[in-house]
Amino acid sequence: MADRDARAENVLVSHFYRPVQLKLRARLRSPELIQDASQETFLRVLSYFRSGKTLENPASLPGFVHSVCRNIAREFLRIHTRHDQVPETVEDPTDRSPSAEGRMISEERTSVVRRILGELPEKDRELLRRVLLEEEDKDLVCRELQIDRNYLRVLLHRARLRFKAQLLESGARGAAGGEV
Repeated sequence: MADRDARAENVLVSHFYRPVQLKLRARLRSPELIQDASQETFLRVLSYFRSGKTLENPASLPGFVHSVCRNIAREFLRIHTRHDQVPETVEDPTDRSPSAEGRMISEERTSVVRRILGELPEKDRELLRRVLLEEEDKDLVCRELQIDRNYLRVLLHRARLRFKAQLLESGARGAAGGEV
């Protein structure tokens, strides 16, 4: 480690303290973060020189100090922000919510499904509602109906076939000028 010149270090810190504070204040919000980043900036600059390294051109010292400060500010932003910063050049995210037309179609389908379920026998309607729509535990449904899982599968298959037949019949009525 090179000899430490405390007087030169104090001059460097006193000369660059205010510009470093202003640069950090523009990038960081918290006074505590600004103070920590300032101390880290001077620690890294002084560690660089204490390790025996030098600058080729002494006139580049302000640029060196400010680039270290800027890098520290970026590190602190990355570490201390709750969410990742979005660059300003990034396009706005696309709206993935359904369009008015999509919502209308969905409402129509929901209406058709409700109507068809209403036309099914009570047993089929209840079974489809519990197992498919509400996703109830199949073992619980089997215990309540006092059947095994294989028979539940058969009952669901039959209920689906009845639903499909009712849907096709409803579509045929709609195509012939009836309701949809």
